[in-house]
Amino acid sequence: MSAYVFILCPPFSGSTVLWKLVSTSQAVSFLPNEGQFLPEVRDVMRRAPWNPDTKLPWPVIRDVWHGYWDQTKPLLVEKSPPNLIRTGEILEHFQPAYFLLMVRNPYAHCESLIRRLQWDPGRAARFAIRCLQQQADNAESLDNALAFTYEALTEGPEQISREIQDFIPGIGPLRHAEKFTVASIYGQNQRGLVNLNRAKIENLSPASLTKINHVLMPHADTMRYWKYDFMEPSLGHFFAYVRRKGRVSVFRGRRFARRSLSGTGK
Repeated sequence: MSAYVFILCPPFSGSTVLWKLVSTSQAVSFLPNEGQFLPEVRDVMRRAPWNPDTKLPWPVIRDVWHGYWDQTKPLLVEKSPPNLIRTGEILEHFQPAYFLLMVRNPYAHCESLIRRLQWDPGRAARFAIRCLQQQADNAESLDNALAFTYEALTEGPEQISREIQDFIPGIGPLRHAEKFTVASIYGQNQRGLVNLNRAKIENLSPASLTKINHVLMPHADTMRYWKYDFMEPSLGHFFAYVRRKGRVSVFRGRRFARRSLSGTGK
């Protein structure tokens, strides 16, 4: 009998590279896409996917996924991000199940939401902190879960690969030194497990950082749980942002920096 492996990770937080790492195991079968996007279930799974009150026909979804998985493999892998709010329902319909929980620095997460979905910084921050809170709840409540951060994965891929191997019986070696084709701030390219947070955070304007902090600050406990620090706008960050945006006038940049940091924006 096969076991299920659910990769629970917010969107734009490294779930694809984690999925590709897990898929280097000879013991796993993975879906051709996120399970929520398979044509037979897309309409129902993409209808208000982040609303916890949305009821999903899990027996139907399970049958569809089984049609794509190679059930001769001992481990069947799935990674739809909204599943991180549906672990109770998943456990009712998929047994035995293992959960890999991953989160990413909320500032880097917000940058992706702003750039790729055109969300304003406040909305992005509210979603990012919601995901961190839900993943903390998952880590505390699920018996069969391994929790780690994107930063731990990309800065110590050998260690995280070893933890995954110890956690999931029979998964075998993971080829953590491989290069994977993934979309990133640099476009779609092939790269190893590398932490791209710095480039993403430098892409946030000082004004965006301020708005993000306005949302994050009341949630210090959640930030501490994942060992994330708050980031205040600074001259260093401002000049990194200017370089990334291609602005050239140092003196005009300094004047704009002082105004941005003072909150006048004029």
